Amino acid sequence: MPLNLRIFTFQVIDFAGRILFTLGNLRDLQVLDISDNDLSSTLSSSKSSFLSSLENCKSLLYLSFARNPLISGYLPDSIGNRSSSLRHFDVSSCNISGRIPEDIGKWNLVEYVDFLGNQFSGTIPDRVCVGENNLRYLSLHENQLEGILPLSLTNCSKLQVLNVANNLSDTFPHWLGKLPVLRVLVLRSNRFHGSIPDTTNFSFSKFQISDLSHNYSTKFFFSNLQMVDLSHNDFTGLLPTEFFQNLKSLKEEANYGYGGYQYSVNLTIKGLEREFKIKVSMPIFTCIDLSDNGFHGEIPKVVGELRSLHALNLSHNNLTGPIPPSFGNLAALESLDLSFNKLSGRIPFQLTNLTFLEVLRFSNNNFVGPIPHGKQFDTFENDSYQGNLGLCGFPLSKECSNDKISETAQDEEDNGNGIAFIWKVVMMGYGCRMVLGISMAYIVFTTGRPWWLVRMIERDLRNKVSSWFGKKRK
Repeated sequence: MPLNLRIFTFQVIDFAGRILFTLGNLRDLQVLDISDNDLSSTLSSSKSSFLSSLENCKSLLYLSFARNPLISGYLPDSIGNRSSSLRHFDVSSCNISGRIPEDIGKWNLVEYVDFLGNQFSGTIPDRVCVGENNLRYLSLHENQLEGILPLSLTNCSKLQVLNVANNLSDTFPHWLGKLPVLRVLVLRSNRFHGSIPDTTNFSFSKFQISDLSHNYSTKFFFSNLQMVDLSHNDFTGLLPTEFFQNLKSLKEEANYGYGGYQYSVNLTIKGLEREFKIKVSMPIFTCIDLSDNGFHGEIPKVVGELRSLHALNLSHNNLTGPIPPSFGNLAALESLDLSFNKLSGRIPFQLTNLTFLEVLRFSNNNFVGPIPHGKQFDTFENDSYQGNLGLCGFPLSKECSNDKISETAQDEEDNGNGIAFIWKVVMMGYGCRMVLGISMAYIVFTTGRPWWLVRMIERDLRNKVSSWFGKKRK
């Protein structure tokens, strides 16, 4: 194997055996991808571990040994000593255990100084560091990890994808909102618990890392998030209104992936687990999945402002109240799942504006009244609405009474785009003026008063008659 090798990859060929420690001799290595095999290794802090040997590969950009179930052990505390240029780190679906090292977010933060620019001697403070962290992608999901997310991840100012599904027990990591370009956050199937409070009540000061190369005084609060998967956890409380308000990238045109290697994210969309490959110059599939938690209360109206959202899943919670009519503004929505809640009221007819909608699940709620019809709503079947005893109309076998149909028609007329209401006012104005004019004419000609008005009308009438006869003689 040439020592100046830069790219070393063999994927999905079911290669078996131990991972060689000598990989660390490839000092010019930039890409190491040995994912989707049956390779084995025991990770540790020992110098004989292949992961420890990669400390010699200072130019390493891409490291993946994902989906090798025979790789076990734990991530060493020295994980922060990996390549200073590392962008992609994927160790998902292995058999790694233990806690996530606190230093995992300190790639390239190696020079320590005080605020006066003097070199420290002796004990190095943990919270004072400089340098630039280039990590864009971090995936640790489907392992046997435990504990909490390390706060050192706030150093990863270029991080775009964080996937730690099926691992941890923690409260919602608000501090990830400090990452300015974070686009994908997957915390699925963990033991995260508690509520998601407003960010205005949250302080970063108690653990803010003093990284002199970045301005952490700016508050981002997830403004660039486009994929959010918090499903299958133990979150409680109200749905986080301010969290939705901060999702600015979902209120605009769909953005693009970073200009480096492609990466993939597995999400459950439209009832199926799908892999989304995100490449440079390709739009990101946008989604929010908060299903299978303990959220309660009403759905915030602000959700209807997320115009570039493709999939929304709020199923299997304890949500109550109506569906906000503002959902009719979700022009890009392809999948909407509100099943297994306690939602009530009528299904807003504004949802018929969602012309891209392919999957609709409103089952097992307390909806009542006629099901809206037209456009995409004429394509959905019974299973989209089952478990709502108060619903009627197509595609259900239960027919609606005339009263319910007329009420729905009146709602559409009164609450549509407002044009019908405006024309009603205009026509009422014209009608009132016509009645008033006829009444005044009757009074004038029957009473002969006021005399000046009668004489003026007679004079105008004679002039018009004379003019008409003059034209006829010609």
